[in-house]
Amino acid sequence: MSETTVSKRAPKLLRQTSTGRVAAMLRDQILSGALPEGMQLRQEKLAAELGVSRVPIREALHQLEAEGLVTLESHKGAVVSGLSIDDLEEVYEIRARLETWLLELSMPLLTQQDYARAEALLATMAEDQQDEHWSSLNWSFHSTLYAPANRPQTLELIRKLYLNAYRHFPLPIRLTGGRDRMHREHEFLLKLCREGDVQRAKDHLEQHILMGARQLISRLKAMRRRDADYS
Repeated sequence: MSETTVSKRAPKLLRQTSTGRVAAMLRDQILSGALPEGMQLRQEKLAAELGVSRVPIREALHQLEAEGLVTLESHKGAVVSGLSIDDLEEVYEIRARLETWLLELSMPLLTQQDYARAEALLATMAEDQQDEHWSSLNWSFHSTLYAPANRPQTLELIRKLYLNAYRHFPLPIRLTGGRDRMHREHEFLLKLCREGDVQRAKDHLEQHILMGARQLISRLKAMRRRDADYS
């Protein structure tokens, strides 16, 4: 009886494992911008490239559709989704709420080791202005301040929101995002955390997220208007 049960379950477990791997790989490529907005994802091609059947590909695409990263269209198949301006604004509003909550939970638990890591990340960010490095370092800095809250699901959700929003800003916008200002704001946030001023730290973090979003979105709107005028 037990052998029959194991035999029936083994293929399903294997398929689920393949689906998870495929979904993780596609998710990472979408969030990094390697698979840009509007790109068509063909099941046959993906299956051949990854050496799996179309079943885990199809299941992974349905999973990514539920996450809002792809859209399944009747004639095109799967297409990498985009975010509207309103969607981007909402993503940053959600981030502001969740990140200030995590910071409130985390601040009493931050250690000298956490502060040392955050300061080292700030120093590296000041020296390394390359876009792909800066974005990763920026997330590492913020997540260092949130991690002691021990809310891994919330932290992972915020990471996905961060990456999903950031991939929609073209390189020229990312490189003119006021990094000197953001560096000063990071330093001040760290100072407030060290002082244990929870309310001021939360208020400052909320403003830091929302003001940064407004500036990026304003530039994105201007770029889209220019593109529309040229078309």
